[in-house]
Amino acid sequence: MKLRHFAVVLLILTGVAAAVALRHMDNLPAFIVIAPGYLVQAWLFETHRALGGIGYEMTMVGVSAIVWTLLILSLAVAARVLRHFVRRQHAA
Repeated sequence: MKLRHFAVVLLILTGVAAAVALRHMDNLPAFIVIAPGYLVQAWLFETHRALGGIGYEMTMVGVSAIVWTLLILSLAVAARVLRHFVRRQHAA
């Protein structure tokens, strides 16, 4: 699977997970998933730029989805590079 396709699928999945987590913030795993968006929204509130209504929800879900996608993608790329070096040394 190409990395670009993996990134799109991962962004959709993390977006869905963040949207579900937003509705279930009464448990710890859901709060961990939505935490990056919550921090950004808190910062916006402190700087008097907070969004309300749907903007609040879109900020929380969007930021969380992007952060988790980038985190997982960076781990996947690191694993791919590490696997490449291991195979290269095995062949030599």
